[in-house]
Amino acid sequence: FGMMMAVADEVSALDNGAQFRAARNSELFDAGGRRIARLTGNQNRILLGEEDISPNVLNAVTAIEDRRFYEHDGVDYRGIARALWYDLREGRIVQGGSTITQQFVKNALVAQNRRTVVQKLREAALAYHLERQWSKQKILTQYLNTVYFGNGAYGVDQAARTYFGHRAKKMTLWEVALLAGIPADPSRYDPVANPRAAKL
Repeated sequence: FGMMMAVADEVSALDNGAQFRAARNSELFDAGGRRIARLTGNQNRILLGEEDISPNVLNAVTAIEDRRFYEHDGVDYRGIARALWYDLREGRIVQGGSTITQQFVKNALVAQNRRTVVQKLREAALAYHLERQWSKQKILTQYLNTVYFGNGAYGVDQAARTYFGHRAKKMTLWEVALLAGIPADPSRYDPVANPRAAKL
């Protein structure tokens, strides 16, 4: 209960717009103090509005990443139980139980490298609050604006430009299907480095 109450005020900081306003580029200087490079990191993304994302993209991503996205309240207890069962049966981690909402929260938090049990509980609590304040469409749009698609492409529009040379709204059905599978494991399903795995 304490965790749920403590994170309630943090939801507004998860908005893509707030993240981009807070982002800062880094500058690299030589020994003489002259700027030699500007590092933009992963903040060089293209934000899309809800109306700019094709229903094909929404359907493909939810089918692969979170089939019960429209049914749960941010945390999918059935999905967690299923993943735990498979992980215990295999003796290693083979499945994840995170929802799209939880994945978005994890991606939006600055401390995503410190994935302790407390951090995961905080993410679940934030996901729960997020589902009460934002529409499913907004959550999915913001997720698609921030998720990593490999090869330095953050967000679905940047991924479409990186892999296909055009905007996300111009993607064909096979391009949508290819992109939708990448976030599950961006290095394994990288269409550049592993085209065969990406097509499967």
